[in-house]
Amino acid sequence: MRINPNRHLDFSVHVAPNPDGGTHVGVYGELDLATVDEVDAAFDQAVAAEGPVVIDLRACGFVDSKGIASLLKVALRLREQDRDLMIQGVQQRVMETFERAGVTSMAHLALEPQESRERSSGH
Repeated sequence: MRINPNRHLDFSVHVAPNPDGGTHVGVYGELDLATVDEVDAAFDQAVAAEGPVVIDLRACGFVDSKGIASLLKVALRLREQDRDLMIQGVQQRVMETFERAGVTSMAHLALEPQESRERSSGH
């Protein structure tokens, strides 16, 4: 098995104000050890803004334990501020990882599977 040392080059994260208030964070590519520092910086930016935070994982097909830890850390920080976190567009493979890690049973974290977003938007 050959590991591609440049696979993180296919990764990006974008932070933008949400038109309905709060902050939208889009994650594109794998959320793992190679990309977690960049994601943490984006999450810090989102937490520094006001209002709810939406993390969009529609373009994220893999999350490892470092990625899960990063998501949980931002969820806890927001909870301490009585703010909401929604993780939307979670692909089935990622949702299964979240289920195995116990993330789906956490009361302070709202997860929305990818297919429910697609159905509600008519796609």
